Amino acid sequence: MAVVIPAGAGSGLRDSDARPRVMVIEDEPLIAMGLRMVLEAMGCDVRAVVDNSAEAVATAESQELDLILADVRLKAGDDGITAVERILTKHSIAVLFVTGNAGELERRGMGHMDVLSKPFMPAALERKVKKILARV
Repeated sequence: MAVVIPAGAGSGLRDSDARPRVMVIEDEPLIAMGLRMVLEAMGCDVRAVVDNSAEAVATAESQELDLILADVRLKAGDDGITAVERILTKHSIAVLFVTGNAGELERRGMGHMDVLSKPFMPAALERKVKKILARV
């Protein structure tokens, strides 16, 4: 299931006052809702919340994004690592893995990526997102 909000009209260029455009890849509805709430409270434009890698890749193709928050393990054996790998072959987008399975990132050669371990406090998410967006 995906919730995608169409991009607004405009030149596609991002000015310094534009809200950061974010996609969330998370299969647990309550966690996805919590992530969205924190991101929106921070002033982010949450363009999509998806729960599988195919929808994540399709969304990255159709939306301009500044940041992706991704869980490592998704339902039905799917995973956020595969989605992120596929997206990053075509797009330069910052990524934050929000997961209880950080060791899987190391095993798959993604140990250099930003990680926030579950469970986490909203303030920790906010700090991590601000730090990443400052580099974008």
